[in-house]
Amino acid sequence: MDVRTVCTALLLALALGAARDVPVQRYVVNLDTPPEQHYVPIMQELKDQIPMFQKDVKSLITQFVPGEVLPLVEALTASLDQYLPEPFAGELRGIANCTEIDLGDLVIINLFYDLSAFCTSIVAQDSAGNIWHGRNLDYAFGDTLRNATVMIDFQTNGETLYTATTYLGYVGVLTGQRPNKFTISVDERDQGAWWMNVLQALLNKEASIMSFLVRETLAEVDSYDAAIQKLAYTPLIAPVYFIVGGANVAEGAVITRDRTSALDIWMMNPSQGRWFLVETNYDHWEPPPSDDNRRDPAVKAMNTTGQDGVKSSSLFEVLSIHPVLNSHTTYTTIMSAAQPQVYNAWVRWP
Repeated sequence: MDVRTVCTALLLALALGAARDVPVQRYVVNLDTPPEQHYVPIMQELKDQIPMFQKDVKSLITQFVPGEVLPLVEALTASLDQYLPEPFAGELRGIANCTEIDLGDLVIINLFYDLSAFCTSIVAQDSAGNIWHGRNLDYAFGDTLRNATVMIDFQTNGETLYTATTYLGYVGVLTGQRPNKFTISVDERDQGAWWMNVLQALLNKEASIMSFLVRETLAEVDSYDAAIQKLAYTPLIAPVYFIVGGANVAEGAVITRDRTSALDIWMMNPSQGRWFLVETNYDHWEPPPSDDNRRDPAVKAMNTTGQDGVKSSSLFEVLSIHPVLNSHTTYTTIMSAAQPQVYNAWVRWP
């Protein structure tokens, strides 16, 4: 085999490898328009994908949603404005009208995505004092969601108020950044059957859906400290972990939540050697289960990287080791609030 053939083969192999990590397409939502119009331009641009989107929604509901939940969702949908604040109710109606997907199905999908994710989040401070935040988002039905992953700049008056990595038809936020202020990721805290959380949402109008709370925080809160307070003490429909990174030295935290308030706020403390935090889907003070130990490999990789080596590319590498990256990983996002231009996401095909 001659040198040219070898080089061609190597280039092809590199290209195929790179194709497994596909940059996520970026769009804009204009918050100055009515909520019903927020996602219409995106759906129109992706109109060729809508038939597959319709099929995927039906498939997910058939496979994963218990039949006894459907009457609850029908009741929720019938009085949507009573249970979901704006802009969420209007946005879901707009997506339903644009895609011809049943509004109740969209409500189910939005609740299901909130309550069924497995994830890894890392917040770290480098030796120069910069805060970095990376996350993998994992789902058992990853193939469906990889094809629906988008990155959105939510803008008002032509300026980006916040950015999120999300999925078509999903109006909450599980990964987001308010430029120069803070970053947030959500990791599931498995504390019961998810349909009971739907019942909780239906009966308790004071409780927030986690991803809606994150989006409200990104939209309304103007500081890291205020974001911590809002995420820690707003009543929720289900337990969860909020991982928050700030724009200043030592601003990093993992908030362990139950439905009513924070059980624990684990703070980064670089002066005491705690320059990074790793959260998966288990309380940080308890050992992870042996059959789902993503935490220890991530911690080992961060220690190997070292504080001097933390940057966008090295954090991506940590999030790419097995089993942190696994067959369920849909996307990886890297962000840094003080460097908003860093924000990027990749669909992962492990």
